[in-house]
Amino acid sequence: MIGTLRTISAIVAVLIIVMLALSGTGGGFVSGFTDMLLGPFISALAFGNFLETAAKLTLAGLAASMAFSAGCFNLGGEGQVLAGGLAATAVAIYLPELPRGLALTLIVAVGFCAGGIIGTMSGILRAKWRVDELISTFLISAVIANLGYALLVGPLRDLDSYLIAAPPLPSAYQLLPWWPPSRLSAVLVWAVLLTMATHIFLQFTIWGYRWRLRKANIEFASYVGINTASIAIVSLAASGALYGLVGAAALMDSGRAVQGFTNNLGWDGLAIGLVAGNRPRWIPIFAIVYTWIILGAQTATVKSGFSFALSGLVQAIIFFLVTARRLEGKNIA
Repeated sequence: MIGTLRTISAIVAVLIIVMLALSGTGGGFVSGFTDMLLGPFISALAFGNFLETAAKLTLAGLAASMAFSAGCFNLGGEGQVLAGGLAATAVAIYLPELPRGLALTLIVAVGFCAGGIIGTMSGILRAKWRVDELISTFLISAVIANLGYALLVGPLRDLDSYLIAAPPLPSAYQLLPWWPPSRLSAVLVWAVLLTMATHIFLQFTIWGYRWRLRKANIEFASYVGINTASIAIVSLAASGALYGLVGAAALMDSGRAVQGFTNNLGWDGLAIGLVAGNRPRWIPIFAIVYTWIILGAQTATVKSGFSFALSGLVQAIIFFLVTARRLEGKNIA
């Protein structure tokens, strides 16, 4: 109950700060705040894109929550999202003639596996050599960010484009839009199904119980015979795999791997996961609220003439507040 009240307080604080910022714009506070609240719903295009973004953030939040639920902390989401997207890009470039069904299955599987392998690396470092996953996931992610840039300006670069980007995906590798001209696609179904699967796993299976017990008291879990090291490996691998899936979804959404195509999905997913903790059933709700605030701030930015820093300011405030709430009273050193 207290955690829920603190989450609501964080959202209210963000809205108050945004209102104060908008009150100084040329368009006035009322029009600016109205644009923010109604921005994602002004058209079918805006609403479809709102749902698609919320679906991707739901997947990213689930990825973060998988690690949290076992008492681990994955700071490498951004790199794992990038790895999943670039691995999927490589498949599309070098196998462009595959049938549509096989192409989509392969690109999703490759993105999933790429993120999972990277997450597994941190899990093994934690289990075998007690390397703190806060450090290993973040540092590995930083390496992947630089490696990703090298690939986009090197082997994967589209020589016919002035952008730092790979060639556009063949049509067989692109998800069909459900609600043109918006980007809404099957990612929404993925988000719903994986939310249900994650909730069932954590709440109604013996393996999920062991994960939750490890988080609650790792010493007691070890004492009663639970292999806490293997849980660390599997939970970080699962977290990385879901982040990799988000990367594949982001790639299919944008149609090509352009520098920045991950659009901070790893960090945004971490913010959502921090709020939800080991309650994956709430992640879609938090993802919708988060998306509403962010996209609404972007709409207000465009229409009110306020600085484009407003959207980034909102994201920073949300991340700070939910992180402070989550880590309050805990020693993470």
